[in-house]
Amino acid sequence: MNTQVLIVGAGPTGLMAANQLLRFGIDCVVIDTKSGPTFESRAIVVTARSLEIYQQMGLSDTVVENGIEMNSFNLFSEGKRKASIKIGEIGKGMTDFSYLLAYEQSQNETLLYENLKNNGREVQWETEFISIKEHQNEIIILAKKSNETFEIKAEYCIGCDGAKSKIRHQMNFNFHGGTYENKFFVADVIMNWKLPHDNLVISPSDKNFVGFFPLKGDRNFRVLGSLPKAYFDKEDIGFEDIEKEVIKTIGIPIDFEKVNWFSVYNLHHRCVDNFSSGRLHLAGDSAHIHSPAGGQGMNTGLQDVYNLAWKLALVLKKQAKSDLLTTYNEERLPFAQWLMRFTDRMFNLMTSDNWFIAKLRKHIVLKLISKIFTFEKVRPILFRTISQIWYHYNGKSLSLSTSKQKLLFHAGDRLPYMPTKNSQTPFYELFTKASFHLLHLANTPLENEMCTKIKTIFPFPLKIVECQLTDSWKKLGVLKELFVLIRPDNYIAYIFDSFEKTEIENYLRPYFHNPQMETETSKIRAK
Repeated sequence: MNTQVLIVGAGPTGLMAANQLLRFGIDCVVIDTKSGPTFESRAIVVTARSLEIYQQMGLSDTVVENGIEMNSFNLFSEGKRKASIKIGEIGKGMTDFSYLLAYEQSQNETLLYENLKNNGREVQWETEFISIKEHQNEIIILAKKSNETFEIKAEYCIGCDGAKSKIRHQMNFNFHGGTYENKFFVADVIMNWKLPHDNLVISPSDKNFVGFFPLKGDRNFRVLGSLPKAYFDKEDIGFEDIEKEVIKTIGIPIDFEKVNWFSVYNLHHRCVDNFSSGRLHLAGDSAHIHSPAGGQGMNTGLQDVYNLAWKLALVLKKQAKSDLLTTYNEERLPFAQWLMRFTDRMFNLMTSDNWFIAKLRKHIVLKLISKIFTFEKVRPILFRTISQIWYHYNGKSLSLSTSKQKLLFHAGDRLPYMPTKNSQTPFYELFTKASFHLLHLANTPLENEMCTKIKTIFPFPLKIVECQLTDSWKKLGVLKELFVLIRPDNYIAYIFDSFEKTEIENYLRPYFHNPQMETETSKIRAK
C-alpha cells in the first residue's frame, strides 16, 4: 500500500489531520486499532479557535447546533457562588464563537469521520501499527490486520496514537514529565440541581475539588474531581461511594439520578522535546499530555495538525522546500511547553492537599479570583487565554513585517477578527479556501493586471481578498494601503505596505520555491 502521508491514530487529532490533508488534495491513509470512532465522551470542551477551524471547513454550524454553549463560568465554595463570569459577554467582538462549547470527543470523531467518508475516504480500522523504518525518501510502516501483516509506504508519517504512543516509543522521542500524586475521577451523570444547565461550575475546598460541565441533554453533566484519599486503595470503587463527598464539596443539593459512565485514573504531564524526527511528525497526545485544566488538550491536538497539514501539502506539491517542515516544531513546541506549565500550576493549586496551599485555595485564592473577575481589562485576557485565540507565532521564521505603519496586529498573529453586520458574510468566511490569502486593505481595489502580476510571484495558489479601509481597520493602525499575507491556517505570514517584487522574493526564498527564478535558471542551463 502506497500513500503520500500515513496517519497512525484516528482520534480527533488523526481525523483532523486527514481532513486537512484532504482539503489540499493530498492522499493519506489512516490506521487505528479501534473498530470505529469512540462512544465515550472523554474530552468535552471545544474552544473558539477550534471552532474557527471547523468554520473554515464548513462544519461549524453542525458543531454548534449539536453542542452546548457554556456561557457562564462559576466558582462555588461551601454552597455559595464566590465568582461568576459571563463568558459569552467578554468574548464578543473577538470571534464568531464567544463561548466555550461542550462538544464531546465522540462527537468530534464522528463528525470528522463522516466528513472523510462523504469525501470518498475511509479509515483502516482494526489495524495495528507494528513497526516503522525511515529511509531517505520514504517511511515504511509494518501494520497488522486480521492476523495478517502488510507494509504501508509513505513519504511522511504523522503519529497521532495518543499518550501511550507506540510510534513515539519506537523512534526514541524523549517524553519529559511525570505523574500527579493524586488520583482523579470522572463521571457522566443525569442529575438535578438548582443551577442553569449552561453553567460551568468549579468548586474547590481545602480537601479536594469538583467540576461540573454540561453535556447534551437537559440534565446531563460531566462531573470530575480529585478522588478522596480514603478511596485510593479501594478496588471496584463506584460513583455512589463518593457521591456524598461531591455534594459536600460544592455545598448545594444535587440529586444524582443515573450514572452513565464512571472511571478513576491517574493524570500525567509530559512533553517531547521535538515534534519532528526526519519524515515523522508527532501531534496531539502523542507529543504532549497535561491536566484537563481549561479544556485545552483535544483543542491543542486539533491545532497541531492544522499547523502541520498545509506545510506537508506544499512540500508534497513541490511548492515549498522540505525545510518548511522545521517550522512545525518551531511554532508548536513552545505552546505545548507553555500549556504544560500553565495547566500544571493551575491543577496543583486546585488539587494539592498540602495544608498551606489548601488553606490558601479556600480562603485567599477564591477571594482573589472573585476580585480579579470584576476588572474589565482582565476579562478579555481570560477569554483569549481559554479560547486559545491569543496564541501567536510572533518572531518565528515564517513571520515578517516590513510595514512602516504602527499596527496593532503583527506578523505571526491570528488573523484579526472583524465583526460584520447581519447582511454581510462573516469576515473569517472570506478565508475558507485551502490556500494562502492576500488581504489587500485600501480604498481602491487592485486592477486585474496587478492581481495577475502578484500571483505569478508566489509559488502556491493565492486568493486575493479586497477590504475597504473602514474605521475598524483604522483603529488597528491601518491608515493607508496595506498588504497582509495570510497562511492557510489563518495566521499572518507577511505584512508589507507596497508591492515590491524583490522584498517578496526575499521573504519566500528560505522556505518556498520561486517559480520565476527556477524557470530562468532552467533556460540558462538549457543554453
